[in-house]
Amino acid sequence: MTVLARSEVNVSVLSWRVLVTIDVFSYLVFAIAGRIMHSSGGPADWLSNTPRIVTPFLVGWFAAALLLGAYPRSGGIGLRRFALSSVMAVLVGNAIGFALRATVFGDGVDRAFVLAAVGLTTLVLVGLRLLYLWVSTLRSKESG
Repeated sequence: MTVLARSEVNVSVLSWRVLVTIDVFSYLVFAIAGRIMHSSGGPADWLSNTPRIVTPFLVGWFAAALLLGAYPRSGGIGLRRFALSSVMAVLVGNAIGFALRATVFGDGVDRAFVLAAVGLTTLVLVGLRLLYLWVSTLRSKESG
């Protein structure tokens, strides 16, 4: 007889502060990387335009993350549920960010930008969140 253990980590070992820091850092990486690659203005341009670029995406991310459960509240959370909620939140959050970018700032949204933004934010944000879940799981197993 085979018994499959359900691998979950207690949500209490995940810090909202760490998750929020990871999320903000991930979107800053996206915005700063974009400014470095596409700006001729140097650091002054990065500093002045990064907040304008990243704000709609952060608003979108946090709205989607809260709505879709990317910040788990209680009980246990498994890898699959945590990863799925993170991926869905980044996709929906980016869609909101593109809409805000176009309507609030009047910035264009071309296909290459959409692909780069979604690809980079998904890779960095979800990757760092999964790394944090893995480290938290290891620590909880060592202490428990």
